[in-house]
Amino acid sequence: MSNPQKKSYIDAVLCLTTKKAKSGIPGTVNRFDDHHAVHDKQTPYIHFVGHFILWHRYFVATYEKALRSECGYTGGQPYWDWSLDGDASNPQSTRPTKSPVFDPITGFGGNGIRVVATPQQNPFNLTSTGGGCVQDGPFVASKFMVNYPGPAECLRRDFIPAFLNTWTDPKLVANLLNQPTYEAFDRALEGQATFAVPNLHGSGHFGVGGVLGQAGNAANSPAEPLFYLHHGNIDHLFWVWQQKDLKTRLRQVGGPVKKNDYGGVNVTLDFRVDIGDLAGSVKLSELLDTEGGVLCYTY
Repeated sequence: MSNPQKKSYIDAVLCLTTKKAKSGIPGTVNRFDDHHAVHDKQTPYIHFVGHFILWHRYFVATYEKALRSECGYTGGQPYWDWSLDGDASNPQSTRPTKSPVFDPITGFGGNGIRVVATPQQNPFNLTSTGGGCVQDGPFVASKFMVNYPGPAECLRRDFIPAFLNTWTDPKLVANLLNQPTYEAFDRALEGQATFAVPNLHGSGHFGVGGVLGQAGNAANSPAEPLFYLHHGNIDHLFWVWQQKDLKTRLRQVGGPVKKNDYGGVNVTLDFRVDIGDLAGSVKLSELLDTEGGVLCYTY
């Protein structure tokens, strides 16, 4: 993206924070909060399930639609290809923090001020580097606040270099794109619920949010504006994977209806998802094609 395009997108995100909430979820103040709150309410049902990828595809597309229809944004939803930024051979490299996405002028700003988490807050003893309010960029507290679930607070970031470097390894991306089926792709993407092994989905969440930042909180991660660029990249990778066998992969889903229930009932093409009051109920079959009617975009 050019610098004017970057500014146009960020301006539209900030614009959403000036529009009155309409989701009806207590604690929401503006339209940015609406999306955050819907994700929070559905969190128990949209992770480690067969519809994880497509629910989030629908969610990001709904957010993009709001930027365009309510704030005059004319571009597409950008994605952050974090595999370009890290140094997998050096877990403590500061290279990812120099990514254009964290630029204080043309990007989303950088890390939070250093706040040391308590042992209770950091039971896994993760090595993070921030933890407090973001210090620069368009989402400092004077310009942007996290209202939901309340009380209002600043946006916090808590970079973990090891995750930004090793969990974004291009070799992990290559492995993901080589998966033979939808369900295999999903499991390679979501990984395991542990910090002991790399996790592509977790990279943008815990790499940016760490211990104390909102991005590292499964339910409240959309409080972080970078959430939509992170999941935009996940959607882009899924789209690239689909192109390898498009005829088959426009009609293929799989994985459990219930969280981690891999031996139980699987989702089907007729399984329905919704985005609360933000967007209606649709079948998974309607979300597999980004140019199929419900969705209208490409990469």
